[in-house]
Amino acid sequence: MATINVNRQGRIVGVSNSNFNTARTSNLGTAEDGVSGDKNVQFFNGRGANRFTRVFLHFDTSGITGTLSAAHIDIAGDESASPDPNDTIMVKSTAFNGDGGTALATSEMFSSLDYSTVYSSELSTWAASSNNEYTLTAAALADIKNNDDFILAVISHSADFSNTDTGASEDIVIDFDTTITLDYTAVSGYTHDVNSVAAASIGKVSSVATASIGKINSVD
Repeated sequence: MATINVNRQGRIVGVSNSNFNTARTSNLGTAEDGVSGDKNVQFFNGRGANRFTRVFLHFDTSGITGTLSAAHIDIAGDESASPDPNDTIMVKSTAFNGDGGTALATSEMFSSLDYSTVYSSELSTWAASSNNEYTLTAAALADIKNNDDFILAVISHSADFSNTDTGASEDIVIDFDTTITLDYTAVSGYTHDVNSVAAASIGKVSSVATASIGKINSVD
């Protein structure tokens, strides 16, 4: 399994609003580019106000061109995380102007999110003072392979992703001084689609394991 470190990390603390939808869809707030120390991802609900805090990560995946069989992202937790529920999930984003070379902007708080492209499974618990592993989806694996820039947002699941005013706050605390990493496993052997079936879903071609195949009909 190979590893690449996060290239850029940032956080946006949204504005408080008594209306759940207004708070969730606002592109207002305070952006922190190159965030460090212990900072949270949060949906806050209290005293008649709602506020969302989201974390954005950019990985340079220009060196990854082969098909991946699996990948995960490791994030260190801090001991001050609130008790459960603290469900979080990763979704696709175009933050950092989509290239990782531009500072995170407040205007990307909501407009950069693609809720329909889920990049990880839901992480239903948060480990304080230890590692938290997000398992990446097939959509994430494809984008890591096909794009030079892999950008995501870490958001609350029950409130933000589900677009549901749960009435309960969610909060995790990330130790940004510990490097966030993306670990991935590349498929060996023949990595092209066969008869419109994705290579990652193929174990054998004509009874021959794909790991043993270099070419099919003289095609690499």
